[in-house]
Amino acid sequence: MKQGEEMAYHNPEGMSDLTDIKCSSKKNKEEKLRKLFMNYGFMEIETPCLEYFDMYYGENEYVNQQDIFKLIDKTGILLVLRPDMTVPSCRVAATKIRYEALPYKLSYIAKCFRADEFGGGKQREFTQCGAEIIGSDNPYYDALVIKLAVSAAKKIGLSDISIQIGQVEFFNGLAKEASLSQKECEIISKMIDSKDSFGISEYLEGKKIEKDVYDHITALTGYFGDKTLIDRLLESKLNSRSLQALKNLKMILDILDQMGLSGYVTVDLSMVKKLGYYTGMIFNGNTYQMGFPILAGGRYDNLAKKMGKQFEATGFSLSLEMAMKAIERQGQPEEMPEGPAIVSFSESMRDIILSLTKDIEEENSLQVLPDNDDLVKYMQERKITRMARCISVDCVLVYQDGKTEKMNLEEWRKLWNI
Repeated sequence: MKQGEEMAYHNPEGMSDLTDIKCSSKKNKEEKLRKLFMNYGFMEIETPCLEYFDMYYGENEYVNQQDIFKLIDKTGILLVLRPDMTVPSCRVAATKIRYEALPYKLSYIAKCFRADEFGGGKQREFTQCGAEIIGSDNPYYDALVIKLAVSAAKKIGLSDISIQIGQVEFFNGLAKEASLSQKECEIISKMIDSKDSFGISEYLEGKKIEKDVYDHITALTGYFGDKTLIDRLLESKLNSRSLQALKNLKMILDILDQMGLSGYVTVDLSMVKKLGYYTGMIFNGNTYQMGFPILAGGRYDNLAKKMGKQFEATGFSLSLEMAMKAIERQGQPEEMPEGPAIVSFSESMRDIILSLTKDIEEENSLQVLPDNDDLVKYMQERKITRMARCISVDCVLVYQDGKTEKMNLEEWRKLWNI
């Protein structure tokens, strides 16, 4: 077999097959999250895997172009495999939903695609499970999506979720007061993200920036802690934009405290998002098992504007594959639902067994199979706990509760209520 032919039978890098217990476990977690979102009053949506390139890359670049999969349709129009579900959710809210009363509460469980780095739990094809609240700027809803994010993580088995919360407007206010260009902001943001406070000081050296502003920017990498950090910064000299950002964050933290969630939350004003649509509160969710966030979210009040509507919005999404990797590293066993009991028939018993089971397979959770010598192994490998091998009217071998018992057909029917 040639090298190219051999590759064709393997997964592309960063993509994987799921079978058996892993697929079952993933679907089980999806259903738990679907029910959670529904219980919080969210309406599930589905959107196409393909979106127009211009929806992500018009006036603003929401995701780095190198990080997406692009393709051209037969008419020459440039399309992308959706890299996230927030932008499509906003598009649906702006163009499809016609409820007059706001906010819209939308949820989704959908495949997304990124061409950037992978490994350690990250995938190029991944499942985003999330929720968006569109049509309100009330800080309560920012706290609510954090509450929902924590509940989602715990619902699927993550016992040690922690939330880091920040506010992009705090840095934006400082950058504007320092007269930093967009390019300069991007450079400094990367240094903040890598905690390079010395690099920030060196980069700003020689620029005409007020000392108070300079001190805040160079100290950003250390602005990490609890709510007392906000109180301390509110007493310092700040421009109105950064000051308002801190007041907004304090209000969200107060609401989270009232919700009983303050133990999950840490303030981190050094957080800088890659996605360019965030306008206020932002947050990440981490576990000790992973070196990067498994969930993220925040406020994005201007995203719908380019779609013809002015909708303030906030939301979050969780990467289910990364969450499952974290659960695996916690040492938790995979969830495998008990398989339906097996009823097998010999050739001589086929007519009798098919007649007995024709109307009850689904109701009684039975799988009816021709008998063969591998059925015991079949049962064990699939974690099936009950099996009846119907060899003849006088010989039914019943495997149940770790025992094997021989009985006749009528005795077995009475035992299994068939």
